[in-house]
Amino acid sequence: MNLFISFFIFMIVLFFYLHIYYHLKRSNDLDIYTIDNPSKDRLEEICNLRQPVLFNFMNERLLESCGLNNLENNYSAFDIKIRNVKNNDDNSELYVPFLLKEAFNLFQTDSENKFITENNEDFLMETGVIKNFKYNDSFLRPPLVSNCNYDLLSGSINCKTPLRYNLDFRNFYFVTTGSVTIKLIPPRNSKYLYQENDYENFEFISPIDPWNVQDKYKADFDKVKTLDITLNKGNILYIPAYWWYSIKYDKLTSICCFKYKTYMNNVAILPELLMSALQKQNVKREIVPSILQNDNKLNKDKPNKETLIDLSNNETK
Repeated sequence: MNLFISFFIFMIVLFFYLHIYYHLKRSNDLDIYTIDNPSKDRLEEICNLRQPVLFNFMNERLLESCGLNNLENNYSAFDIKIRNVKNNDDNSELYVPFLLKEAFNLFQTDSENKFITENNEDFLMETGVIKNFKYNDSFLRPPLVSNCNYDLLSGSINCKTPLRYNLDFRNFYFVTTGSVTIKLIPPRNSKYLYQENDYENFEFISPIDPWNVQDKYKADFDKVKTLDITLNKGNILYIPAYWWYSIKYDKLTSICCFKYKTYMNNVAILPELLMSALQKQNVKREIVPSILQNDNKLNKDKPNKETLIDLSNNETK
């Protein structure tokens, strides 16, 4: 009986070990695979190699429903989340709500190239656009998926997103309007990138700007090998977990983002998930609208776009 119990425990431990090891496995080849019209089985096989994969995904329904013109014409009254990528204040709120129509105007007039929008799953749910994601992503979903996260990305022309990586088992970026350039860095270069873990927002980022490296980081970044890839309308890129990436918006662009976790993927990243849960419990933000309080018209006037953006710098933990 004791032998049977010991064998049973051994098999359970072995099962979890093999699956966790599989999900933590990384590939560091500085290469990107390009495939034409892959089948689902072929796509799964290539994605399991943990290398970036580029292919065409001409899904007319997604291209139409998630294009900038359709979004602006039908959902301009809804809020999306705006992020100032040049704001490094840890005490400020990361995202500020903004009307979609005004956000797109802001992207076109932003002379400092500093605003992006992301983390818009609430917008997708409120507008019903998320149904188009769910009904058209069966080709992308991996087996045994447990979490499906969808997002809508855009940004000012020539704006670059922070350098970061994801922990999701599958990460797909589908361009529905415009074009972007994505800079990729293999996981082995993490030791040169001064990684910062933001468990509150579940972000794993680097303070380095890979497009214009700051002087204090140049000595280390010179050891890093990068790979640039341009995506146009209809292109989709798979970025493996732990691969660093930064997106540059070459034009006014819209991107559909598909992220998937499997059950064992969640087990493999359980330490990070627990840290995130603990961090969110310990952090309390209080909005202190000092800018608006200094304005005697607080109860009369609605804050404009610039006020909303500046307001984020007055929020404290």
